[in-house]
Amino acid sequence: MEDGEYLSAEDKLKLESLKKELVVLKAEHKAFAARKSGLTPEDREKWRVNSLRTNQVYIDIKDLRLKNILEAGR
Repeated sequence: MEDGEYLSAEDKLKLESLKKELVVLKAEHKAFAARKSGLTPEDREKWRVNSLRTNQVYIDIKDLRLKNILEAGR
């Protein structure tokens, strides 16, 4: 089943937007991890915020995929 095949147009756009944001967040996370020992306290806070947002995006994508499955069953 295609991602978002049974979602409304608005939800499809949201899903695609979240996927793009996730790619950016993962790249930022990788950059933070590469220089982990040299991070300033401000950078560590940015890394923490990045991790929290990444987790929230994963949850939002999961919820939209579940909604897609439920709509397909109707």
